Amino acid sequence: MKRIFLFVICALTLLSGCTKSPSKAMSLPPSFVTDAEITVNDTVYGAVLSRYADGYWNVELNSPAAVKGLIFTVSGESTDVTFDGLRFTFDTNRFPVGSVVASAIDCLDRLASQTLDVIIGEEQCLASGSLGDEDFTLTLSKTNVPQKLELCDSGMTIEFKTFDTVEFEE
Repeated sequence: MKRIFLFVICALTLLSGCTKSPSKAMSLPPSFVTDAEITVNDTVYGAVLSRYADGYWNVELNSPAAVKGLIFTVSGESTDVTFDGLRFTFDTNRFPVGSVVASAIDCLDRLASQTLDVIIGEEQCLASGSLGDEDFTLTLSKTNVPQKLELCDSGMTIEFKTFDTVEFEE
């Protein structure tokens, strides 16, 4: 009898150790505002990112000092840049290659269009995958609030200090 009991206990232990972590499907909200730190090549950019819809953004940089006050308003095919009373408009497709702002909003737009398979952890949740040719890992709180987006190939990290879902009026 002891052998049978011991066998059952061992079998249950092995089976419970092999179960898959619980997961759920979710996606980013279509519109949000986040106070974020974007790190690229050891440079940290502070920014307030407001996403109105796919391809429609307002990005205000607040650090480092050299770019503080620089505001990008992306409206589909047109982008306005304002800084210290000056304004410049250009075709969004002509964003400078390697621009931190362009890279960040492009990744977040692509991420928002995906359904994420989120693995539920004890303290945090994780989603990972690919955004075209860029692999990513998204860390979320237990309540599905994004905390950190790591882009593996480019080395860019976006840490979300705040993340609020909003409804924008047209």
